[in-house]
Amino acid sequence: MMALDTIVPGEFFVTLPRQAALVVDPLEKCPIPEFVDPKYYKSCVWYVKMGLLMLAERQRGAESRVRGYIDQLPESIDTPVRWSASELDELQSETLKAAVERQQVEWKRLYDELQRDGGVPTSRVAYDDFVWALENVRSRSFSGPYAGTPIKDRLVMGGLLAAVGLGYAFVAKIPTESVLNAAISVACFNLLYDVVLSSRLKWYAMCPIIDSLNHSGRVSSNIEYEYFKDTFVVSTESAYAEGDQVFISYGAKSNEQLVQYYGFVLEDNPHDACVVDAEVGGEGVRLAIMPNGQLTAETMAMLEENGALRAGVKAGGGKFSEAVNVGIYEAAKKALASKGTSLADDVRLLEAPGMISGARQRLALEFRVSQKKLLERAIEVAEKRRGGGAGP
Repeated sequence: MMALDTIVPGEFFVTLPRQAALVVDPLEKCPIPEFVDPKYYKSCVWYVKMGLLMLAERQRGAESRVRGYIDQLPESIDTPVRWSASELDELQSETLKAAVERQQVEWKRLYDELQRDGGVPTSRVAYDDFVWALENVRSRSFSGPYAGTPIKDRLVMGGLLAAVGLGYAFVAKIPTESVLNAAISVACFNLLYDVVLSSRLKWYAMCPIIDSLNHSGRVSSNIEYEYFKDTFVVSTESAYAEGDQVFISYGAKSNEQLVQYYGFVLEDNPHDACVVDAEVGGEGVRLAIMPNGQLTAETMAMLEENGALRAGVKAGGGKFSEAVNVGIYEAAKKALASKGTSLADDVRLLEAPGMISGARQRLALEFRVSQKKLLERAIEVAEKRRGGGAGP
């Protein structure tokens, strides 16, 4: 999406009424009882609820308040959840393949529950329709602290309470100021209740226009809900000139996460990581390596906190001991050797489009290249720690 005018850091450059979005409210009663069993809906995980809202709105056709949004959604994102076992093998990643296979089993289980407990037969929602909905939900939804009932609904309810209270005061001859004080107390309690809930609950939204903004791992952006205006707003910490492509951040996501749920690879992704099985101090560990060849903060914390591995990490500054350095070097070399193709092979294949059979093979190749670059960088950094020698 291109900037229509100059955008300055902190400026709200997209504003969207809540009514234009699809929202899963954690305390809301089932909004589609004509489509699915309300008890089943209440028990669903959030992304299934959102998927059901999408499917119900699509079924409404011209009657849907978000028809234009539903119509412009892609027919298929074609994430790996749709891939065969042999196609998953093309990723050359046991961790990603295992994650997708778990996802395939889970989504099939969720679909079976929809039919059995939700009262939605295959004739109304086929499995492909269910996957279409969940793919869009998992790649386009935003979440945030639950903000409570929208202020407009609060005002309507407050008006009704005030009217009922004043009517009762007239009939029962109760002083008007007593009724108003009670009404104010109720309003303050409800607002405080919402504030407390916001720290415990989350709501989820799919927002037209906002979810058309592309992701960058090198920008910082905010998508917020303005309670008193009942709108979603977007701001960024980056500046854009008219005609520039505008990016937002989907979060600190690795390429493994982006491939699994979004169907793309981000080149030079600063949040990428490659997981390898290593041996440090005679114990098997799983290490997550960042693009700079260093270990992730979570991996470093694991090494430092594990009593059997404390000797493997020098105190302070996240420095590596010889045992950890050797573990990284050998694990990265072993992982590269197990891939079946080299980085150079994959790059050559990507540069010869006529040799690629389709979008799935291209995505697999792009992912393989990103992972092999991380591994080669890890080996290079490990060698430098040894003073530029030939490796541990």
